[in-house]
Amino acid sequence: MTQDDIENFRLTIDTTALGIPNILELTLDQIKAMPRHEIVATLQCSGNRRAEFNTKSQTSGTPWYQGAISTAKWSGVRLRDILKAAGIDDDKLCQNLDAHVRFATLDDFHSSITIDKAYSITGDCIVAYEMNGEPIPGDHGFPLRLIVPGYIGVRNVKWLDRITIHKEEAEGPFQRGLNYKILPPSVQDASSVDLSKFPSMYEPSVFSGITQVSQKGSKFQCDDGSEAVEVVVKGWAWAGGGRNIARVDITGDGGITWTAAEITEGGNQPFNRAWAWVFWTATLPEVPVNEHGLVQIASKAVDAAYNSQVESPDPIWNIRGLSNNSWFRYSAKCA
Repeated sequence: MTQDDIENFRLTIDTTALGIPNILELTLDQIKAMPRHEIVATLQCSGNRRAEFNTKSQTSGTPWYQGAISTAKWSGVRLRDILKAAGIDDDKLCQNLDAHVRFATLDDFHSSITIDKAYSITGDCIVAYEMNGEPIPGDHGFPLRLIVPGYIGVRNVKWLDRITIHKEEAEGPFQRGLNYKILPPSVQDASSVDLSKFPSMYEPSVFSGITQVSQKGSKFQCDDGSEAVEVVVKGWAWAGGGRNIARVDITGDGGITWTAAEITEGGNQPFNRAWAWVFWTATLPEVPVNEHGLVQIASKAVDAAYNSQVESPDPIWNIRGLSNNSWFRYSAKCA
């Protein structure tokens, strides 16, 4: 985007569907003059860990492992404040609680969220113009990106240029199509089902990942003659909807025994506004070493609503490979 493009850029907000007859256009300077709001939020692609589904049956989409997730500090203007500037007030909201806020982008992408999330003071939705204290890089959505914390990555649309209030959710494959709908494991051909009967994805479930397994000391022999080792395990956990992480459980013996990890960072986020991941660590004193010289560690997170990760990806397999929140498994070589 050139300097002329930036100077001519306008964010358009159309509220005519709610009986507010004006269409508001805001320049970047006008947006930046509004009250500033900052949040730290984790964004995760719904296809994160899709590759593990493919061991059961092939899915469609990028075969991610655990790399489709990241966290950043986002700065901008509350979406609520922009909607208020366009004429939406509490009375209009109460009269239209079933309305949707649609978003269109410079590359003609379309998505939407419900108006209650968009307008909520605790929902922390923002129209961001900075990422980690700098103008948003082009690949991440310059000049404006919608940030909807606690929602799946696709709802955090890049290159935002138009907001429209509507009685129905956005049209297009990324809202109403197969791309972000989870079908039953029995469905191998999406053309055989009526997609309108399945809701679009908004809040994801609960997830964890292991980033490091470190051996402490040498292998030792257990009472039964098998070999074991002490290990330190580190990783992350995150839940959708702002739900706090209640705990993270770690096992080194396939789920026979579990050790509760210590949350080392991110555990003090406000209740039901835990938009960012937490980091954790755990020490397992006696982890079996298999015949290949490997330890096999698994993690499962539990959120504040006591949702927990499932043991295997098989029961939650779906043709699009979305929302794999099975136990995260990690193998490490021992000396």
